[in-house]
Amino acid sequence: MHSMKTYLKALSTFCLFFGLLSQPMFGQQLQQDNSRPDEAAKIQVDQLSQSLNLDGSQQRALFRALVSESTRSGQSPQVLVNKANNDQNQAFTQTLKSILTPEQFRKWKNPDKK
Repeated sequence: MHSMKTYLKALSTFCLFFGLLSQPMFGQQLQQDNSRPDEAAKIQVDQLSQSLNLDGSQQRALFRALVSESTRSGQSPQVLVNKANNDQNQAFTQTLKSILTPEQFRKWKNPDKK
């Protein structure tokens, strides 16, 4: 009986150690290919926040909308934003319009116009 406890303790220690070693590698792999909607949405929010000067509540609303729509549609947040910008996804364009101010929306649709 005693050897069984020792075996289980050693096995659980090994599993914990292996799990800790593999965790960072797995996390980096997901970040690099942006396959998770929340990681990809964060990147999109960061990019739009820099170009449009979004406030905190806009960033949170945009993040939630991107993750929700990406999960529902199976499309990446980047594809969603591009399609909305090219008027290929009217529903998501309206969602963005409700989050952004009119000036931010114009700047997002026509970044070259001042």
